[in-house]
Amino acid sequence: MPVQISVTEIVNSPASDVFNAAISFDARKLVQKHGPLPGIVKVDGHDAPWSAIGDVRHHTLSDNSSVREELVTFTPHDTFAYRLTEFTGPFAPLVKGARADWHFTQLGSAKTKIDWTYSFTPRSMAAEGILWFIVKLFWPGYLKAALARVKDEAESSEN
Repeated sequence: MPVQISVTEIVNSPASDVFNAAISFDARKLVQKHGPLPGIVKVDGHDAPWSAIGDVRHHTLSDNSSVREELVTFTPHDTFAYRLTEFTGPFAPLVKGARADWHFTQLGSAKTKIDWTYSFTPRSMAAEGILWFIVKLFWPGYLKAALARVKDEAESSEN
């Protein structure tokens, strides 16, 4: 059964600006080490903007593990999603694959809600419990920290 986590951030900027900030963000600056979870230190393949279905990039993380990302959906100013595969390092025995979905909802002329959901497919029933613990305990802060960086970027570009 998939292990899922979602986080939300409200940004004081129009959805188009927030969306553009998110897809243009340098992955190394967006996903940084948080607690025991590694940050992205190197990107191979397609880099920002992350905007065409089928775009692929490979990330090397600060713990020397890696993961492959492929953009699977993209609707400008509304949503994008990517699939994560080829995990190495500590996640390799735990995760068969994952999907991350970003949704942007305009709340007013200058306010946007970002919803970011990760859904992990465990490799086995045994891995599911460990994965559930890691995702539920550490992933919310990991994602919230990244969303705060998107928020700062989108709001500062408004000024």
